[in-house]
Amino acid sequence: MELSGALASMYALLKDVAPLPDDDDEAERLAVGRAWSELGGELRKTAKQIEPTAEHLTATNQGTDTDAFQAMWHGEEGPSRRLAAGATVADLTAAGTMAVVVLRAAWKLLVLYHLAVLAVALARALAAGPLGYFIWASRLVGVRLALRTLLLQARKHIGEVVIGTLVRAKGILTGPLFLIGPVYPAGLVLQYLTAYGLEPSDEEARRKTEELLAQTPMGREALAWAREHGVTVLFHKGEIGNLSEKTRTAGNYNDGLDVLRIGLTDQRSPEDLAETFVHEVNHARNQNTPDPLRMGRQEYIEAAIAEEVEGNVKKHEFAQQLAEIRNPGVTVLDTYRSAYENAINKETQNRILAKQPPLTGGEEHRIGDQAARAALREECIAAGYEKNYGTEWDRRQLLLLNPDNW
Repeated sequence: MELSGALASMYALLKDVAPLPDDDDEAERLAVGRAWSELGGELRKTAKQIEPTAEHLTATNQGTDTDAFQAMWHGEEGPSRRLAAGATVADLTAAGTMAVVVLRAAWKLLVLYHLAVLAVALARALAAGPLGYFIWASRLVGVRLALRTLLLQARKHIGEVVIGTLVRAKGILTGPLFLIGPVYPAGLVLQYLTAYGLEPSDEEARRKTEELLAQTPMGREALAWAREHGVTVLFHKGEIGNLSEKTRTAGNYNDGLDVLRIGLTDQRSPEDLAETFVHEVNHARNQNTPDPLRMGRQEYIEAAIAEEVEGNVKKHEFAQQLAEIRNPGVTVLDTYRSAYENAINKETQNRILAKQPPLTGGEEHRIGDQAARAALREECIAAGYEKNYGTEWDRRQLLLLNPDNW
């Protein structure tokens, strides 16, 4: 596809927020989709061809060997069943590939529509004079913002198609996803494997964690919110992180996939797992915010750290509620509480020396909470969150500008 002169000039103003997929890539995807569809048909054809031979063999022979063969043939791992499963996976992969092509084609048409509208609007603006051009420039800003938002949505939907296909196919195949990997960009496959893993969720850890959550108002509310909003929650033994570099991550939340993971379940107490759950649900409540594509670098970093701090505050409040249920009057001494009490004690001493009235309950909470949040923020910075969120902002900006990362 080649753009005409007028559309090409409009596209020069939008290409950073509206990249057009390469036509050769689309042709290749269509060919791949057809190949997978044909493979599914061939596998079904083969299954039908070998079935009569197997029936003839068992009908004309007797003995323990024949019985063993028949049990194997009709078992869950029998050749005919495996071929049928492979055919279904091939069909799913073909459908997923075609769906991606359709979504990308729809994106192209949408961009072309906006280019045409802008070209016509510019012609009218030039005829109307300076005011008309100002109105057109305002429209251009609006179109850029709309396309930037739609681009993110398009990528998300393409990711959902790919991930959905992989999830369904994984339910059919018991072995590694050796059939599916070559079809999609490696990054999306890695994203799927990172989010879900090949190992099952630790359901015993889930049961113990949910029992603890149900004991406190904050835990019950977090658990109910996650269920009501359809958040996928997975509990993993050992470390979680990306496939190339595992990290000792207590938990994380994937905004794009709406998946919350709790890690190191084989090394941590149910209390610790429950606190992590409450913290990560706070991230889920703020899904897709803050947005690195709508904010400056430092603005995004500060907002992301503030979200981390809020999650840690909620984690402290849950721990305090649980401690009081078990032992009324007990205080959980952690970073939040220590900074909270130190700030109140310091202000109380200052008021005594200045012969001022003592702190009211509201003043104590305001001063203590402010100091505690400041301490939690410093703790996050010391743990490398500032650097990590800066890197994330850089990565998302590059992703927006590079259509090859679709």
